[in-house]
Amino acid sequence: MKFKKIEPEVFACTTSAARPFGCMELWAGNERAHRSLELAGLEADVIAIPSGADRGGDLSAVFSCSDNIARVVLADCVGHGFVASGVARHVHHLLHKFQDIRDTAGLLASLNDEFTLDSEKSKGALRLTTVVTGTFDGGTGEFNFAYAAHPRMLLWRAREGKFFELGEGMENLPLGFVTGEMYNEQSIQLRPGDMVLAFSDGATEAQSPAGEQLTARGFLHLAEATLGKLPGPVKLTDFSAALLEGVQSHRGSSELDDDVTLLTLRRSG
Repeated sequence: MKFKKIEPEVFACTTSAARPFGCMELWAGNERAHRSLELAGLEADVIAIPSGADRGGDLSAVFSCSDNIARVVLADCVGHGFVASGVARHVHHLLHKFQDIRDTAGLLASLNDEFTLDSEKSKGALRLTTVVTGTFDGGTGEFNFAYAAHPRMLLWRAREGKFFELGEGMENLPLGFVTGEMYNEQSIQLRPGDMVLAFSDGATEAQSPAGEQLTARGFLHLAEATLGKLPGPVKLTDFSAALLEGVQSHRGSSELDDDVTLLTLRRSG
């Protein structure tokens, strides 16, 4: 099966300068959790399983912002356990510092500059961190997103009944590599029933007992198969739980080698 390319409806390269807007955190965490939230025209579900600890290096955050906009962030700090958990807390602090930056590329640029400078001054080990962030406009259905070396999200088009990868060529550099990095931003239109699935690389890099990685392609197939087996109308909580079980089944164990977080968004009908 070949991945079908999705042409973005808007493409822009921005800097960290951006028009501010008010945001309020609805939920954020790097602990074991399964949370569902209702946003402006959007359903959200987050399921997170840290590896070998109560907290890990995957940080997910959901914000409600002015102008009927919702923001989501998924960050994956290198490693897992106590050290990665400390880095995740630091990223969470920076998110609050820059939460009122409107555009997604500008948010990543600001996070990266601050994180990189903090890493240079730190005596500890602030490590490279990948991030994906997106904003959804509940009035127009527009979803803007940007990556900092994070695995590409999957887009479920309800009309086609298929998952597609989002944001080809947008990987960029992770937080903490170099200051002044410019991040690209893309935009797609979400129709009622369409979903966006963000995830940490612990899902795609899960290894079978024979040592075979699930891979991005395998994860896409797994997501499609999982969704196809669930009775409609599908609840996001059921989809997240079943998809995680699929990753664990590939691994051959409920214990995973790396933190796994699945963040699913669906436009309300």
